[in-house]
Amino acid sequence: MNLLLRNEFMKLKRLKSLYIIFFLSFLPFLINGIGLLSMGGEQTWTRFYMFVFNQYSVLFPTVIFIFSGFYFYLEFKNKTVLNWMSYPYPRFKLIMSKLIAAFILLFLISAINHIIHLGTLFVVFGSGMTTSEFWKLPLTSFTSTTLSLLTIPVAALIAFVSRNIIVVMVSGVAAFMIMTILLASDVSIAFPFSFIYRFSIQMVEHSMGYSSVLLSASGAFIMFAYVTISLAGLYVYSHKTRM
Repeated sequence: MNLLLRNEFMKLKRLKSLYIIFFLSFLPFLINGIGLLSMGGEQTWTRFYMFVFNQYSVLFPTVIFIFSGFYFYLEFKNKTVLNWMSYPYPRFKLIMSKLIAAFILLFLISAINHIIHLGTLFVVFGSGMTTSEFWKLPLTSFTSTTLSLLTIPVAALIAFVSRNIIVVMVSGVAAFMIMTILLASDVSIAFPFSFIYRFSIQMVEHSMGYSSVLLSASGAFIMFAYVTISLAGLYVYSHKTRM
């Protein structure tokens, strides 16, 4: 697996789209950082954190879908899928190496974003925060990121089945729209990204989470069902005789 992962990271290094993804991931921080400077004393750590977190939670799922889908679609676009699948390794292992590489890369980009965001927040507002208040923030941010990245197999399956980057991009935009529509209701447990937002944010603001443990558990079950079904779909696809 280490050799396969190194091979995937070599492919990622050649992707020019990485710079775009890196820039897009910082938009919520940049926009609210400018707002922080312009508003001066009117800003609070709660408002600053929530503004950035809210925008990032909406943007990041779209980034995951579009980047992950495009990463898999490139094998079809470059007509390298047959060569890739002919490596002397189980096909599903090849797919898993690409999933893991995408997870690690996007996690690192997200981690850099969170560290800069929270570092800025601590420097500006740290004196007005308690230790328990501050440590809820990285827990919330990294929980949201990690759970969101578990949906990469969904985007990968869409890319494999459709073999069309437009379908992948539309799916990413649709994920954003569905998330915002369902976010305020308990029906949000039916869609992974809206569930992840509500589940994560309750660590900072309990009233924005779910009213019962049963709802949270149901949302987690549904989300992992999405991921499991997608992995099963990729496993079946990897065993097709014709790609």
